[in-house]
Amino acid sequence: MANTIRTFVALPVSDAVSEFLKQIQERLRSSRTNIRWVPATNIHLTLKFLGDIDLSTLPATRAQMDAVTRSIAPFTLTAKGAGVFPNLRQARVLWVGLTGDIDQLGLLQNTIESEFVSLGFKRDRRPFRAHLTIGRTRQRPDPKVLGALLEPLKDASSEPFRIDQIRLYQSVLKPSGAEYKMLHAAPLAAGTRMKI
Repeated sequence: MANTIRTFVALPVSDAVSEFLKQIQERLRSSRTNIRWVPATNIHLTLKFLGDIDLSTLPATRAQMDAVTRSIAPFTLTAKGAGVFPNLRQARVLWVGLTGDIDQLGLLQNTIESEFVSLGFKRDRRPFRAHLTIGRTRQRPDPKVLGALLEPLKDASSEPFRIDQIRLYQSVLKPSGAEYKMLHAAPLAAGTRMKI
């Protein structure tokens, strides 16, 4: 296992959106529900979880990301509303939704799913749901209390943010929570390559 790293492909969010998500967390935190909050600086939109990959496959993974993004133009999203998966009675994940160029986002995610098959990754059979995970429950909260907390947030929205690259991250699991290290940034068509 020493030659493998845990990785995923994701979209970063802007600093302004991170601040918006932090404010949403603060509003929900006051409820004293037993939730493990994701640090706002760690929040991202996962496009594909790759799992543990061999270090020798990193060059091919980077090249595939670059190939995927060449034909997809930058687009804009807005963080809006809040909810839970799978439902209020069995809430495990708290999320903030996304609006904007959702069709373009879906095209990008579907292209990644399709193209990564050639690298040996299986397609995710679950439907893609565009969301930003902000917390996970430690124990099931009261559905009425949780519903009352989420209701006022249904129209809360961030300022729009531009998506002009996808990133490959390494996830390092620690007792204090996951830490993410960016390994590669692939610009969308007409995007500017980010030097790392």
